Amino acid sequence: MTPRRRLFVRLSRSALGDFAVPILTLCIFDEGFSWTTVARAMAGYPLAWIVLSLLWAGWRTGSLVRRARGLGVEATEKVLDDTQAHTVTGIPIDRIRAELAAARQVSDLADGNPVRFRWHPYRSRVSVEASVAYDDTSGEARIEVRTSGNLESGLFRGAAFTALCRIAGTLEGR
Repeated sequence: MTPRRRLFVRLSRSALGDFAVPILTLCIFDEGFSWTTVARAMAGYPLAWIVLSLLWAGWRTGSLVRRARGLGVEATEKVLDDTQAHTVTGIPIDRIRAELAAARQVSDLADGNPVRFRWHPYRSRVSVEASVAYDDTSGEARIEVRTSGNLESGLFRGAAFTALCRIAGTLEGR
């Protein structure tokens, strides 16, 4: 199975679980809580549930693949992990600091090596922790992004990967 298909399957499985709660909640609010209501909801909504889950998984797979395009980052099922890392070459540390200082999504920028900061991937208050460690001998900069658990559920799956791609693009001047 190709990496893109494995990503789609992993997103589909997680989406099936994520969409179950809202659908059951809507059914219960409509008819009141009873085991008969829950059983009827589970019998009547699976098709809609499956279709919504597959549509969302397809859209999210395409979104993550597009983010990685042209950056040298491969979009596999591992993009859903809460820690992501990537290495870029040919960018001096001074330019790294300048690009990060100019980026609107960066907050709490701390100097040093590694350069630590918070990145807001969706232009909101939620953020991920990121660092860029520069190796003087090889000229490589290693980008590492970690979520603190607030972005790795529901529709935010892949937030660390999204942030990694945006940081790599920012550092490369894209």
